[in-house]
Amino acid sequence: MYCKRIEFINFRNIENEFLELCDGINVIHGENAQGKTNILEGIYIFARGKSFRAFKDRELIRFNCDEAMAKLIYEDKNSENELGVEIHKTGGKRFYKNRVKVNKTSEIIGDFRAVLFCPSHLGIIKDSPSVRRRFLDVAISQLRPIYIKMLAKYNSVLEQRNAILKMDQNQRSQYEEILSHYSEELASLSADIAGMRIDYIKKLDYWVKCFFDEMMKGREIPKISYEANAKENDQESRESLKNKYSCLLKDNLEKEFKSGSTLYGIHKDDLKIEINGKDARFYSSQGQSRSLALAMKMAEGEISKEYTGEYPVFLFDDVLSELDENRRKYILSKIEKRQVILTSCEPLDFNEIKNVNFIEIKDGKRELFKASNEIIEKIDTVDGSFEEDNFENSDDFIIDNISQNEDEE
Repeated sequence: MYCKRIEFINFRNIENEFLELCDGINVIHGENAQGKTNILEGIYIFARGKSFRAFKDRELIRFNCDEAMAKLIYEDKNSENELGVEIHKTGGKRFYKNRVKVNKTSEIIGDFRAVLFCPSHLGIIKDSPSVRRRFLDVAISQLRPIYIKMLAKYNSVLEQRNAILKMDQNQRSQYEEILSHYSEELASLSADIAGMRIDYIKKLDYWVKCFFDEMMKGREIPKISYEANAKENDQESRESLKNKYSCLLKDNLEKEFKSGSTLYGIHKDDLKIEINGKDARFYSSQGQSRSLALAMKMAEGEISKEYTGEYPVFLFDDVLSELDENRRKYILSKIEKRQVILTSCEPLDFNEIKNVNFIEIKDGKRELFKASNEIIEKIDTVDGSFEEDNFENSDDFIIDNISQNEDEE
């Protein structure tokens, strides 16, 4: 799979621009605050259905404009496709696939797949459990669309159950039956979601071991497993997981009433990451943590290929400058057969890589250089444009990841 072309109108600081991309390495370079990350953000929105950094959709619209648009043309092993998005200042966004409106954002998730790696991901090992849950949720949702629906349903039930737990004792009695129903529904959804996470983590553990072994020359052994109150081992059946989550929710009601929130379920689970049998959250060095984060992102791409038969697009947002020379060389040695779109403020050495596009960005506009070991051709800027489309109201489906719930202290 690779992204052939991305177009923007009034997106962030980009007024009207397009980029043609090669199926190898595309280096988007320029000084700070010129719009490099905006381009990756616009590409990634078609993989996840939302920005990886904007809190509200209207933040994506260019200053003093009422709407923004982006269009992505990509090719997979079956065909060429086009995805589009319209973003309104009044709120909400609408997606299109091959110029046909989709009713919910979730309907396009998994069509175009991308692995994003940015500096904030380097802290995934030592950050809070919610960061690691988000990593899982984003990765799995691109491969198994049903996962998104389960997360959305889980969040809805969790919100309603928490509302009852926050009630005072006099109100509570009339909701006992519905609280019991919510507990059973939450236990059932927890078992389904945890089961998919466990399956994914088995593959993640295998690939992380492979990449980490190459980087560290076999000196250290990582291990990744699923950490949950309801799980004893990775071989447990769905029914066993459901029964354990159900018991936890029933047996700890008083404790939950006191806290006013649900204390058990997949929104409290975590990835357990170890190096040589020790918890990496507490005992890994900065170098080890960064190597693990890098291995996890490379593993995400391999698992995507296992499920779909082709690599996703890799998006590296100024992350190579955060890595030391050895790790930078390692990652460059692994990405030649994949499409990579990366941003950088610094000149990078790609002398040993044949298929490279260099794209310079200045104030949201670009000059495109095609290069193979050395720059051979400069292509003049050409304005791109969209066909006129009317904006309409939409019941946009916002992906609300379970990972964003508060962690236990």
